[in-house]
Amino acid sequence: MPARPAKAWHWLAFLFASILLVALGWQGKRTQEALLETNRSVSDSLEIITSIQAMLSSLQDIETGARGFMLTADSRYLEPYERGLEQLEWRRRALFEQLRGREYPSWHWFDTLDSTIAARLQVAAQNIQSRRSEGLAITIERLQRSGSKELTDRLRGMLNAVEQHERRRLAAANEAVAQATRHSQRLALIGSLLVALLSLAAFWAVQRNLRIRQRLAEGAQAGEARLDALLQAIPDHLYAVDAQRRVTTLSQGAPHRGPPPDIIEPLLLDLAARREDGQLRQTLWCEPQTRRIFEVRLMPTGAGEQLAIARDVSELEYSRDSLREQQLFLRRVVDSDENLIFVRDAQGRFLLCNTALAAVLGLQPTDIEGRTPAEVPAAHLLQPLLFGQGELQGGNGELRISEVALTDADGQERWLQVVKRPLRIAPGGTRVVTVAVDISLRRRMEQMKTEFISTVSHELRTPLTAIRGALGMLISGTAGPLDEGLKPLLGIAHKNTERLVRLINDILDIEKLEAGRLAFDLRRCDVRPLLEQALFDLAPYAREYDVSLELAPQAEPFASEARLDADRFTQVMANLLSNAIKHSPRGATVTVDLQRHAQQLEIGVRDRGAGIAEDFRPRIFERFAQADASDARQRGGTGLGLAITRALIEQMGGQIGFDTRAGEGTRFWFRLPLPADADPPPDTTVVAPEPRASGSGPARILILEPDAAAAAQLAEALGAQGYQAVIAHSAGQARELLGQYVIHALTLSPALDDADSLDFLQNLRSQPRYQQLPVLIVGLQPQRRAEDDGALRGGAVGVIDWLSKPVDPTQVLRVIQACLPPRHGRPRLLHVEDDEDLRTLLARRFEALDVELHGAATLSEARQLLAAQSFDLAIIDLMLPDGSGSGSGSELFDQLAQSDPPPPVILFSALDAPVHDSRLTLRQLVKSRHDGEQLARLIQHLLQHWPPLAQPDTDEVHR
Repeated sequence: MPARPAKAWHWLAFLFASILLVALGWQGKRTQEALLETNRSVSDSLEIITSIQAMLSSLQDIETGARGFMLTADSRYLEPYERGLEQLEWRRRALFEQLRGREYPSWHWFDTLDSTIAARLQVAAQNIQSRRSEGLAITIERLQRSGSKELTDRLRGMLNAVEQHERRRLAAANEAVAQATRHSQRLALIGSLLVALLSLAAFWAVQRNLRIRQRLAEGAQAGEARLDALLQAIPDHLYAVDAQRRVTTLSQGAPHRGPPPDIIEPLLLDLAARREDGQLRQTLWCEPQTRRIFEVRLMPTGAGEQLAIARDVSELEYSRDSLREQQLFLRRVVDSDENLIFVRDAQGRFLLCNTALAAVLGLQPTDIEGRTPAEVPAAHLLQPLLFGQGELQGGNGELRISEVALTDADGQERWLQVVKRPLRIAPGGTRVVTVAVDISLRRRMEQMKTEFISTVSHELRTPLTAIRGALGMLISGTAGPLDEGLKPLLGIAHKNTERLVRLINDILDIEKLEAGRLAFDLRRCDVRPLLEQALFDLAPYAREYDVSLELAPQAEPFASEARLDADRFTQVMANLLSNAIKHSPRGATVTVDLQRHAQQLEIGVRDRGAGIAEDFRPRIFERFAQADASDARQRGGTGLGLAITRALIEQMGGQIGFDTRAGEGTRFWFRLPLPADADPPPDTTVVAPEPRASGSGPARILILEPDAAAAAQLAEALGAQGYQAVIAHSAGQARELLGQYVIHALTLSPALDDADSLDFLQNLRSQPRYQQLPVLIVGLQPQRRAEDDGALRGGAVGVIDWLSKPVDPTQVLRVIQACLPPRHGRPRLLHVEDDEDLRTLLARRFEALDVELHGAATLSEARQLLAAQSFDLAIIDLMLPDGSGSGSGSELFDQLAQSDPPPPVILFSALDAPVHDSRLTLRQLVKSRHDGEQLARLIQHLLQHWPPLAQPDTDEVHR
């Protein structure tokens, strides 16, 4: 029975042991599974922590490389950047795989992480591209605005949150392992005492658990090693400040990266002692030993401990200092420039301006920069310089304005030459740079030059007229017989006077061309007849040098038409032919040839001279250019002929050049454009003039007036007086009508749109066919104001000719002889001239005409003479001491027009005025305002008493 209980106990014990064994086995299995699960969890957590640290390392590499490149522009800094980009992607995927299926973090965290990483990489790429294309200054500015720091802090915060979560899981797993181990040991001890048979199993379970713990410990050590390596890989230097305010370095093995703890400890303790609202405290600090500059940040980590990060920003600070020096240098450069310089952005703000621009407004550059014109005091003064901003925002082209006038803050008018160019600094960003050069001094110099030319015209032309006339009278014997020994000397004086006249005229022609004051009537013309006429005109001059002229025959007939001005073409041919004649040996032949090219007609003039010297060829078309001084003395000339010729040809749209060989001569050629299809064909019709007999029909008057309404009113008024009127609104139309009709008289407007009226009159008088055509300068009052009544008003004066000084007295004598009316008594002439020598000279020349000459030195004397008696002809100088004949002396012309009969007028002028001045002069001649009927009767009165016309040559072709 006792055994039974023992056996029962044994069975109970065995049962208990079995149960215990089963329980131990079940508990061991559970412990094993828990340890395995914990091991996997620990391993996963360590791998996740490692992946996070690896991603942070890649991001740090990217940031380090980008910052290094932005500071130095050295491509070697991009190696960690590119390596970081490559590693970041696969490490991100690895992290996502490790976190898949976990409750934390959520999928929203993954999306946010991806978008933040993409934004941070985009900012880094844009900063690198900006550094490459725009420079450090703009890149730093972009970096400050990009928010890269906030993105980086956000990434670190998100990854650190996951890391901290995994570390908590790791700590919890380790604690679970420890508890399971202790529980297993207790069960093993109890089981070994109760069940010997279970001891081996318990021992085996313990050993197995120990091995698992060893592997976990080794894994934890490896994780700590990886963490330590990650800390070393970070370029910043890390320090730990514990609760006892002890400073230790965390970045072992790289002491050169940061200052030692004992050096930086006072700074870190001072930062730790500060009480600030934010948790992050930072400052810039210069290491005393190496003079390196560090950005030091201190952040609490919990339990009274703090983490410090020291980043070497020496290069960045040096770059900032360099940028400030460059900005200061740029400021000094632009402020030292006297030109006006400013830069504006797309919103119109002044980004930069120099002292010269600010001085225009009486301000400083700081008062203007960063503001729009509306925000700048007195910015309306700069309004002429602000145009064209929108046109250049596209980033292409430039804007040039030759002259802009503005008034500065002192009330002084300034003239500027403006250049605007766009400056593209980034895609979609354009600045406009404006540079305005002050040309006020140059304009004043040009004004002085114009005044000087005017002074030369008046002060030299008047005495030259007297000298020229006196020498001519002496040489011709008009003043009496001369000693033979004096004639050569007088000839030399007369020849040099003529040379001086040509020099003055050539200088004035050059000035006219440069100022654009020469009018050109470009039309379709047949060149061959013009060449033949030029050869005919220059034949007498060629005979003086024993040189013959010829026009080379054409191998094949072709149309010889070109688009040109016939008068200017004749001047060009005269210059080239006279130049070729002077440089050809005696007995030689000057040849003119005509060739046709694709779109041009070429005219060549070849001489048989010595050719052009090599060193003289580049400057042959310059002013006063002559081969040498002896050449000027032997052949004469001013050295301006070829310069004028080139300017005339270029104004007609052509080109000029030459081909020369030493000892064989030179061929000057010029090319003119062929006429366009729309150009009218040349008028070669010869119109026979109609006689002025009363039975031949009404006299035809050509009205040249640009105002259509006023011209129609004048034509109607003249028609009422029995005249037939033909209207032309331009000089070109007038030339065409002169070629189509027989014109008995011409009314000339003082202000033409396409030509200078004075030039038109002088060109008309230069043609024999129109030398005695009655020309009346008629000024009509335009009817354009609202208060005008529409009635015709105007004035008129008859002009025989307009002669520019220095004038040849023989030419004056010839004009007077042709126009003096036949009468029973001596013709009475009025000569108004302030130069006593010129009055005396003309009086001597007029002795052979048997005329009664009355001289007046002033306008008042002339008006007194007109009040006392009538005159058959008036010769008037437009520059008189008591007022110009065309200005305050317009009353003189009114007095002449009221005479019975009204005498025609010959005008003298030593002025060579611009177009607008000559228009003013002509308007002043007809300043009086008669109504339409009075004006028509005045014109009729002038025409009825016009000097008898000589019959023109009917064979002459209108030019």
